Amino acid sequence: MVEKTTEEKERKIFENNGIKKIDDNFFQVKSVNSDKKSYDVKENKCNCMGYKLYKHGDKKSDRTCYHVEAVKLFKETQGIN
Repeated sequence: MVEKTTEEKERKIFENNGIKKIDDNFFQVKSVNSDKKSYDVKENKCNCMGYKLYKHGDKKSDRTCYHVEAVKLFKETQGIN
């Protein structure tokens, strides 16, 4: 389950067209805090600090961040697996 803050940020990125598709598994996602900054999301892994420090869940496979969640939402609406 994703935290409410993460959900709000993912929706903000999605609604502001902050996701650039490079290919089906690689995306550049803008930061919510800075228009000049973006993060790489590849195969549901992100290079942001939030993803690296995420501690909700027991396994590494449980890791997420709002960039990854925004990509999931984007892929869902675009019909990308």
